[in-house]
Amino acid sequence: MTLDLRRYFTEFRTADPKRIHLAAHSHHFWPDAACAGHRRALADAARLADNKWELIFATLIPRVQRGIAGILALPDPATIAFAPNTHDFVRRLLSALPLRAPLRILTSDSEFHSFSRQIARLEEDRLVTVERTATEPFASFPERFASAARCGGHDLVFVSQVSFNSAATSGALDGVVAAVPAGETLVVVDGYHGFMALPTALAATAGRAFYLAGGYKYAMAGEGV
Repeated sequence: MTLDLRRYFTEFRTADPKRIHLAAHSHHFWPDAACAGHRRALADAARLADNKWELIFATLIPRVQRGIAGILALPDPATIAFAPNTHDFVRRLLSALPLRAPLRILTSDSEFHSFSRQIARLEEDRLVTVERTATEPFASFPERFASAARCGGHDLVFVSQVSFNSAATSGALDGVVAAVPAGETLVVVDGYHGFMALPTALAATAGRAFYLAGGYKYAMAGEGV
């Protein structure tokens, strides 16, 4: 039985009634709730001006943190941080690594541009050395990546929950995180193409790994969320 959600997407559907959007792995139509949320943000800014910050930090951010924590089975909503895009999250994580060169990074050959472009630029100046595990063949990737992680010697282990260019997955995230032997190694899972698309429970890894995600894909919250 097909789930009929048309009534929740009236704004995008009526904007171009002849358009048919079937891109499952693309940017989705915003639901009416997201459109209303963006209008509410503008209305609150106009109504409150410089007094909007108490509403944002005291009310709205804690509410959103609790909602996301529930979706991801996180034990502490206060551990959730926000940024305008994934590039910013990656920059923050890189800034937390030791101030020595070259940094040693383990990743895959199918990371999204928000990570792959920054790392490629650092490689040009020999500030990092990058070990890339091939995602293909997809069936064996989770174990091959975990095996590479077990070898140790990395400052950063970074892998996508779902590869943007194939929709292949990295398997159970608990297994990926557990494979990293050194406690000082930063472990990062890019959940941008997995959040709100795959059931994800992070309770077991909440104290060990970072999980990055955004609202523009399957959460359908619009840009800049």
